[in-house]
Amino acid sequence: MVKNLITYILIFTIVGVSTYLLHNNFIEESNISLPFSLKKVYLFFVLFSFVICFLFKVGSVINKIKEQLGFIYLGTIIFKITIFAAIFYKSVFAIDLTNAQRIALIIPMAIFLFIEVFFVAKILNKTSF
Repeated sequence: MVKNLITYILIFTIVGVSTYLLHNNFIEESNISLPFSLKKVYLFFVLFSFVICFLFKVGSVINKIKEQLGFIYLGTIIFKITIFAAIFYKSVFAIDLTNAQRIALIIPMAIFLFIEVFFVAKILNKTSF
């Protein structure tokens, strides 16, 4: 369990920092102004995806929860979208965004959704009997 926790921390930190730096560098070179903090968006997805993976790893050893993890994951996706909308409402949803600004939001979401799904799928495959 500790090995998995360290793996999650390392993967999410390395991917988060490296993709943020690359993305931010591209945004600055392209002279795109964002009405939101790209760093905060990345931080949100890094932390939320890490917490989901950690909780699923813990939940995979609890017999009552183990069988329902797939359904619980679907609920966490809706929960993540809701929390994201609540936190970033003023800077993202209250104004019209250009296509470049919308894509700048989708990139971190897609990156961390992919990593999150990868780890959750591994956890679910290990718990299936």
